[in-house]
Amino acid sequence: MNSTGNTPARADAPPLTTLSDLVFPGIRWEEPDYAHLVGRLDVYNDFIVFSRFRDGKPQEQYLVDPVEVAIALGGISLGSGLLPPNTLFWGRQNGYVRLGIYLPPRVWPLSIRAADVAADGRAWRVPLPGLLFVGHNYDYNLYAVADTPPLGPDTPLFVAPCPNIFPEGVCRGSAPFPPASPGTISQAVEAFFGSRFNHDLGRNKSKKHPERILDQWAELEQAGAEEYPLDDLVPTNLTLRKLADQ
Repeated sequence: MNSTGNTPARADAPPLTTLSDLVFPGIRWEEPDYAHLVGRLDVYNDFIVFSRFRDGKPQEQYLVDPVEVAIALGGISLGSGLLPPNTLFWGRQNGYVRLGIYLPPRVWPLSIRAADVAADGRAWRVPLPGLLFVGHNYDYNLYAVADTPPLGPDTPLFVAPCPNIFPEGVCRGSAPFPPASPGTISQAVEAFFGSRFNHDLGRNKSKKHPERILDQWAELEQAGAEEYPLDDLVPTNLTLRKLADQ
């Protein structure tokens, strides 16, 4: 083969500038024939930088949107479709939709299954504060908010005053949770609030009743309360921005 033209030399040719297995294993390239670097993407924890090169040296740098990079490299169209009311954020993470919706304060009819609680087989009327319901694939989580809409990026999040929720997310049990999407998030809300609650995971959800949040529910239900006392909410170290960026 002609090693002075544009054709790569064989692996048994005399040693030239060697680029180890960069393009084709076992093929060596002469430096003039090798493609010149014109751009590079550097991926950091929170952002991506595109560097434009000229004569082997970086000339300009830009912050680029990861979604735009994915679209440019994949040649795909990306859209959320119609989003449900009160959607606060939407995106894709590890190949699955992730979104969060706001649930306004209201009185919820909630079923209780606890031997030491006089539920009488009926639903309790329990007022809950504004809530942020977050879904990603089959995983869901719930947070409380004291602020009223419109919520901003620095809105602080509180522990949801509900049992049956791990710090990492909702305990799904046997409830029929669908994979999270704009079209199914309301079904997931119904699956959670339509299930029967017990004392499990009920600690540290209330300042007044730190051992059992169901005691707070019982007190509110018996009093016929219409609003949850916001000063009872337990704070987290999260804001809306931090949660959306997770």
